[in-house]
Amino acid sequence: MPTYSYSRCLEKAYQVNWRIDELLGERRFDPARRWLPLALSGAQHVRCLDEEEKRKLTHVEMAAYAHLFGYVEEFIAPKVTELARDFEVDRREVFDALANFAAEEVKHMNMFRRLRDRVNATMGIEARLLGDQAATARYVLSKSTGAVLLLTACIEWFTQLHYTAAFKEDDGLDPFTKEVFRAHWLEESQHAQMDHLETLRAFAPLSAEERDQAIDELIELVAAVDGLLQTQVGHDIENLAAYLGRRFTPAEVEDLRAGLLKAKRYVFIESGVTHPRFQELFGEVTTPAQQERVGAALAGLLGSVPAAA
Repeated sequence: MPTYSYSRCLEKAYQVNWRIDELLGERRFDPARRWLPLALSGAQHVRCLDEEEKRKLTHVEMAAYAHLFGYVEEFIAPKVTELARDFEVDRREVFDALANFAAEEVKHMNMFRRLRDRVNATMGIEARLLGDQAATARYVLSKSTGAVLLLTACIEWFTQLHYTAAFKEDDGLDPFTKEVFRAHWLEESQHAQMDHLETLRAFAPLSAEERDQAIDELIELVAAVDGLLQTQVGHDIENLAAYLGRRFTPAEVEDLRAGLLKAKRYVFIESGVTHPRFQELFGEVTTPAQQERVGAALAGLLGSVPAAA
Protein backbone atom coordinates (compact mmCIF):
# COMPACT_ATOMS: atom_id res chain seq x y z
CA MET A 1 0.00 0.00 0.00
CA PRO A 2 1.52 3.38 -0.99
CA THR A 3 2.13 6.00 1.68
CA TYR A 4 0.51 9.35 0.87
CA SER A 5 1.25 12.72 2.43
CA TYR A 6 -0.63 16.02 2.31
CA SER A 7 2.62 18.00 2.35
CA ARG A 8 4.13 16.00 -0.51
CA CYS A 9 0.93 16.38 -2.50
CA LEU A 10 1.04 20.14 -2.05
CA GLU A 11 4.71 20.30 -3.03
CA LYS A 12 4.03 18.26 -6.17
CA ALA A 13 0.96 20.37 -6.98
CA TYR A 14 3.10 23.50 -7.02
CA GLN A 15 5.59 21.78 -9.34
CA VAL A 16 3.02 20.72 -11.96
CA ASN A 17 0.64 23.69 -11.69
CA TRP A 18 -0.59 25.16 -14.97
CA ARG A 19 -2.74 28.10 -16.05
CA ILE A 20 -5.76 27.75 -18.33
CA ASP A 21 -4.60 30.46 -20.72
CA GLU A 22 -1.19 28.81 -21.07
CA LEU A 23 -2.72 25.37 -21.65
CA LEU A 24 -5.40 26.32 -24.14
CA GLY A 25 -3.99 29.47 -25.68
CA GLU A 26 -5.67 30.13 -29.03
CA ARG A 27 -5.50 26.49 -30.07
CA ARG A 28 -8.35 24.68 -31.78
CA PHE A 29 -9.13 21.04 -32.42
CA ASP A 30 -8.06 19.47 -35.72
CA PRO A 31 -11.22 18.03 -37.35
CA ALA A 32 -9.06 15.62 -39.40
CA ARG A 33 -7.89 13.82 -36.23
CA ARG A 34 -9.58 11.81 -33.51
CA TRP A 35 -10.26 13.78 -30.33
CA LEU A 36 -10.77 10.84 -27.98
CA PRO A 37 -9.23 7.35 -27.86
CA LEU A 38 -11.50 4.74 -29.40
CA ALA A 39 -11.92 2.89 -26.10
CA LEU A 40 -13.21 6.03 -24.38
CA SER A 41 -15.46 7.21 -27.23
CA GLY A 42 -17.44 4.04 -27.88
CA ALA A 43 -16.44 4.02 -31.56
CA GLN A 44 -15.01 0.52 -31.31
CA HIS A 45 -18.37 -0.84 -30.14
CA VAL A 46 -20.46 0.71 -32.94
CA ARG A 47 -21.10 -1.19 -36.18
CA CYS A 48 -23.35 1.22 -38.10
CA LEU A 49 -20.73 3.93 -38.76
CA ASP A 50 -17.95 4.02 -41.34
CA GLU A 51 -14.42 5.07 -40.37
CA GLU A 52 -14.95 8.76 -41.11
CA GLU A 53 -18.15 8.77 -39.08
CA LYS A 54 -16.37 7.03 -36.19
CA ARG A 55 -13.75 9.77 -36.23
CA LYS A 56 -16.53 12.33 -36.04
CA LEU A 57 -18.11 10.34 -33.21
CA THR A 58 -14.94 10.96 -31.19
CA HIS A 59 -15.54 14.70 -31.70
CA VAL A 60 -19.08 14.44 -30.33
CA GLU A 61 -17.85 12.30 -27.45
CA MET A 62 -15.18 14.82 -26.55
CA ALA A 63 -17.97 17.29 -25.82
CA ALA A 64 -19.65 14.78 -23.51
CA TYR A 65 -16.40 13.59 -21.90
CA ALA A 66 -15.18 17.09 -21.06
CA HIS A 67 -18.63 18.11 -19.85
CA LEU A 68 -19.00 15.10 -17.57
CA PHE A 69 -15.65 15.83 -15.92
CA GLY A 70 -16.69 19.40 -15.23
CA TYR A 71 -20.09 18.14 -14.11
CA VAL A 72 -18.74 15.89 -11.35
CA GLU A 73 -16.26 18.52 -10.19
CA GLU A 74 -19.27 20.66 -9.26
CA PHE A 75 -19.65 18.57 -6.08
CA ILE A 76 -15.98 17.69 -5.49
CA ALA A 77 -14.84 21.30 -5.01
CA PRO A 78 -17.38 22.18 -2.27
CA LYS A 79 -16.88 18.87 -0.46
CA VAL A 80 -13.10 19.31 -0.34
CA THR A 81 -13.55 22.91 0.80
CA GLU A 82 -15.72 21.63 3.66
CA LEU A 83 -13.10 19.06 4.62
CA ALA A 84 -10.32 21.66 4.59
CA ARG A 85 -12.10 23.66 7.29
CA ASP A 86 -11.40 20.89 9.79
CA PHE A 87 -7.70 21.87 9.62
CA GLU A 88 -7.77 25.63 9.04
CA VAL A 89 -6.03 26.52 12.30
CA ASP A 90 -4.31 23.49 13.80
CA ARG A 91 -2.79 21.74 10.76
CA ARG A 92 -2.00 24.27 8.12
CA GLU A 93 -0.12 21.85 5.85
CA VAL A 94 -3.32 19.78 5.53
CA PHE A 95 -5.50 22.87 5.15
CA ASP A 96 -3.23 24.30 2.47
CA ALA A 97 -3.14 21.01 0.54
CA LEU A 98 -6.92 20.53 0.62
CA ALA A 99 -7.63 24.19 -0.15
CA ASN A 100 -5.34 23.93 -3.17
CA PHE A 101 -7.11 20.67 -4.18
CA ALA A 102 -10.45 22.51 -4.18
CA ALA A 103 -9.01 25.47 -6.09
CA GLU A 104 -7.63 23.16 -8.77
CA GLU A 105 -11.04 21.50 -9.17
CA VAL A 106 -12.56 24.94 -9.75
CA LYS A 107 -9.86 25.63 -12.33
CA HIS A 108 -10.64 22.33 -14.05
CA MET A 109 -14.35 23.18 -14.21
CA ASN A 110 -13.57 26.44 -15.94
CA MET A 111 -11.05 24.83 -18.27
CA PHE A 112 -13.57 22.19 -19.35
CA ARG A 113 -16.21 24.86 -20.00
CA ARG A 114 -13.83 26.65 -22.34
CA LEU A 115 -12.83 23.36 -23.96
CA ARG A 116 -16.50 22.55 -24.67
CA ASP A 117 -16.86 25.93 -26.38
CA ARG A 118 -13.98 25.02 -28.70
CA VAL A 119 -15.51 21.63 -29.44
CA ASN A 120 -18.78 23.32 -30.43
CA ALA A 121 -16.99 25.94 -32.51
CA THR A 122 -15.06 23.32 -34.48
CA MET A 123 -18.06 21.02 -35.00
CA GLY A 124 -20.33 23.91 -35.93
CA ILE A 125 -23.15 22.72 -33.66
CA GLU A 126 -24.17 23.39 -30.08
CA ALA A 127 -23.82 19.97 -28.46
CA ARG A 128 -26.69 19.03 -26.16
CA LEU A 129 -25.29 18.08 -22.75
CA LEU A 130 -26.51 17.25 -19.26
CA GLY A 131 -27.93 20.21 -17.38
CA ASP A 132 -28.94 21.01 -13.80
CA GLN A 133 -25.45 20.60 -12.37
CA ALA A 134 -26.43 22.41 -9.17
CA ALA A 135 -29.28 20.00 -8.42
CA THR A 136 -27.01 17.02 -9.04
CA ALA A 137 -24.30 18.47 -6.80
CA ARG A 138 -26.84 19.09 -4.03
CA TYR A 139 -28.08 15.50 -4.33
CA VAL A 140 -24.55 14.07 -4.06
CA LEU A 141 -23.62 16.37 -1.18
CA SER A 142 -26.74 15.28 0.74
CA LYS A 143 -25.12 11.86 1.18
CA SER A 144 -22.64 10.91 3.91
CA THR A 145 -19.04 12.06 3.55
CA GLY A 146 -17.82 8.47 3.32
CA ALA A 147 -20.08 7.73 0.35
CA VAL A 148 -19.17 10.98 -1.43
CA LEU A 149 -15.45 10.39 -0.95
CA LEU A 150 -15.60 6.83 -2.24
CA LEU A 151 -17.38 8.09 -5.36
CA THR A 152 -14.76 10.82 -5.68
CA ALA A 153 -11.95 8.28 -5.31
CA CYS A 154 -13.44 6.27 -8.15
CA ILE A 155 -13.41 9.38 -10.34
CA GLU A 156 -9.89 10.43 -9.38
CA TRP A 157 -8.42 7.00 -10.08
CA PHE A 158 -10.14 6.51 -13.42
CA THR A 159 -8.76 9.89 -14.46
CA GLN A 160 -5.29 8.47 -13.88
CA LEU A 161 -6.05 5.30 -15.83
CA HIS A 162 -7.58 7.09 -18.81
CA TYR A 163 -4.46 9.14 -19.46
CA THR A 164 -1.87 6.41 -18.92
CA ALA A 165 -3.78 3.61 -20.68
CA ALA A 166 -5.61 5.48 -23.44
CA PHE A 167 -4.41 9.05 -24.14
CA LYS A 168 -0.67 8.84 -23.58
CA GLU A 169 0.40 6.43 -26.31
CA ASP A 170 -2.36 7.06 -28.88
CA ASP A 171 -0.53 8.60 -31.84
CA GLY A 172 -3.77 9.01 -33.78
CA LEU A 173 -5.13 11.62 -31.39
CA ASP A 174 -5.13 15.34 -31.94
CA PRO A 175 -2.03 16.56 -30.00
CA PHE A 176 -4.20 19.26 -28.42
CA THR A 177 -6.29 16.55 -26.75
CA LYS A 178 -3.21 14.81 -25.37
CA GLU A 179 -1.79 18.00 -23.91
CA VAL A 180 -5.05 18.97 -22.20
CA PHE A 181 -5.56 15.60 -20.56
CA ARG A 182 -1.91 15.26 -19.60
CA ALA A 183 -2.24 18.52 -17.68
CA HIS A 184 -5.45 17.31 -16.05
CA TRP A 185 -3.82 13.97 -15.15
CA LEU A 186 -0.84 15.68 -13.51
CA GLU A 187 -2.98 17.62 -11.05
CA GLU A 188 -5.53 14.86 -10.46
CA SER A 189 -2.74 12.55 -9.31
CA GLN A 190 -2.42 14.55 -6.08
CA HIS A 191 -6.20 14.69 -5.70
CA ALA A 192 -6.46 10.90 -5.81
CA GLN A 193 -3.91 10.58 -3.04
CA MET A 194 -5.54 13.17 -0.78
CA ASP A 195 -8.97 11.69 -1.39
CA HIS A 196 -7.54 8.37 -0.18
CA LEU A 197 -6.36 9.99 3.05
CA GLU A 198 -9.65 11.83 3.59
CA THR A 199 -11.70 8.68 2.97
CA LEU A 200 -9.75 6.82 5.65
CA ARG A 201 -10.33 9.76 8.01
CA ALA A 202 -14.05 9.85 7.23
CA PHE A 203 -14.57 6.13 7.89
CA ALA A 204 -12.37 5.87 11.01
CA PRO A 205 -14.98 7.09 13.56
CA LEU A 206 -18.01 5.43 11.93
CA SER A 207 -20.05 2.76 13.67
CA ALA A 208 -20.96 -0.45 11.85
CA GLU A 209 -24.41 0.98 11.12
CA GLU A 210 -22.95 4.23 9.76
CA ARG A 211 -20.58 2.31 7.52
CA ASP A 212 -23.50 0.29 6.19
CA GLN A 213 -25.35 3.52 5.46
CA ALA A 214 -22.34 4.92 3.59
CA ILE A 215 -22.18 1.80 1.42
CA ASP A 216 -25.91 1.91 0.71
CA GLU A 217 -25.53 5.54 -0.30
CA LEU A 218 -22.55 4.73 -2.52
CA ILE A 219 -24.70 2.20 -4.37
CA GLU A 220 -27.39 4.88 -4.78
CA LEU A 221 -24.83 7.35 -6.12
CA VAL A 222 -23.41 4.93 -8.66
CA ALA A 223 -26.94 4.13 -9.86
CA ALA A 224 -27.57 7.87 -10.20
CA VAL A 225 -24.37 8.25 -12.23
CA ASP A 226 -25.59 5.49 -14.53
CA GLY A 227 -28.87 7.34 -15.02
CA LEU A 228 -26.94 10.45 -16.06
CA LEU A 229 -24.86 8.42 -18.49
CA GLN A 230 -27.98 6.98 -20.10
CA THR A 231 -29.40 10.47 -20.54
CA GLN A 232 -26.17 11.74 -22.09
CA VAL A 233 -26.10 8.81 -24.52
CA GLY A 234 -29.45 10.00 -25.87
CA HIS A 235 -28.02 13.50 -26.27
CA ASP A 236 -24.91 12.10 -27.97
CA ILE A 237 -26.98 10.34 -30.63
CA GLU A 238 -28.86 13.57 -31.34
CA ASN A 239 -25.57 15.49 -31.47
CA LEU A 240 -24.01 12.98 -33.86
CA ALA A 241 -27.03 13.10 -36.19
CA ALA A 242 -26.79 16.90 -36.30
CA TYR A 243 -23.03 16.82 -36.86
CA LEU A 244 -23.25 14.23 -39.65
CA GLY A 245 -26.35 15.85 -41.15
CA ARG A 246 -28.33 12.62 -41.38
CA ARG A 247 -31.04 10.66 -39.63
CA PHE A 248 -30.42 7.26 -38.06
CA THR A 249 -32.70 4.28 -38.57
CA PRO A 250 -34.19 2.62 -35.45
CA ALA A 251 -31.63 -0.21 -35.81
CA GLU A 252 -28.77 2.31 -36.03
CA VAL A 253 -30.05 4.18 -32.98
CA GLU A 254 -30.09 0.93 -31.01
CA ASP A 255 -26.58 0.05 -32.18
CA LEU A 256 -25.31 3.49 -31.18
CA ARG A 257 -27.14 3.46 -27.85
CA ALA A 258 -25.77 0.05 -26.86
CA GLY A 259 -22.20 0.89 -27.93
CA LEU A 260 -22.09 4.34 -26.34
CA LEU A 261 -23.63 3.19 -23.08
CA LYS A 262 -21.17 0.30 -22.85
CA ALA A 263 -18.29 2.72 -23.34
CA LYS A 264 -19.61 5.30 -20.88
CA ARG A 265 -20.19 2.70 -18.19
CA TYR A 266 -16.62 1.53 -18.61
CA VAL A 267 -15.24 5.06 -18.68
CA PHE A 268 -17.16 6.59 -15.76
CA ILE A 269 -17.85 3.57 -13.52
CA GLU A 270 -16.01 0.33 -14.27
CA SER A 271 -12.56 1.78 -14.95
CA GLY A 272 -12.71 3.49 -11.54
CA VAL A 273 -14.11 0.74 -9.32
CA THR A 274 -11.70 -1.83 -10.77
CA HIS A 275 -8.61 0.37 -10.43
CA PRO A 276 -6.11 -1.33 -8.07
CA ARG A 277 -5.70 1.79 -5.92
CA PHE A 278 -9.46 2.16 -5.51
CA GLN A 279 -9.73 -1.53 -4.69
CA GLU A 280 -7.09 -1.13 -1.96
CA LEU A 281 -8.94 1.81 -0.43
CA PHE A 282 -12.32 0.12 -0.68
CA GLY A 283 -10.94 -2.98 1.00
CA GLU A 284 -9.64 -0.91 3.92
CA VAL A 285 -12.97 0.74 4.76
CA THR A 286 -15.46 -2.07 4.05
CA THR A 287 -16.28 -5.56 5.27
CA PRO A 288 -16.45 -8.61 2.99
CA ALA A 289 -20.25 -8.51 3.23
CA GLN A 290 -20.31 -4.86 2.14
CA GLN A 291 -17.91 -5.59 -0.70
CA GLU A 292 -20.18 -8.40 -1.86
CA ARG A 293 -23.20 -6.10 -1.74
CA VAL A 294 -21.50 -3.48 -3.88
CA GLY A 295 -20.20 -6.13 -6.26
CA ALA A 296 -23.69 -7.53 -6.77
CA ALA A 297 -25.09 -4.06 -7.40
CA LEU A 298 -22.36 -3.30 -9.94
CA ALA A 299 -22.80 -6.62 -11.71
CA GLY A 300 -26.50 -5.98 -12.09
CA LEU A 301 -25.93 -2.43 -13.29
CA LEU A 302 -23.08 -3.01 -15.71
CA GLY A 303 -24.68 -6.11 -17.16
CA SER A 304 -28.04 -4.49 -17.86
CA VAL A 305 -29.16 -2.81 -21.08
CA PRO A 306 -32.24 -0.66 -20.39
CA ALA A 307 -34.98 -0.55 -22.96
CA ALA A 308 -35.10 2.45 -25.26
CA ALA A 309 -37.35 5.26 -24.08
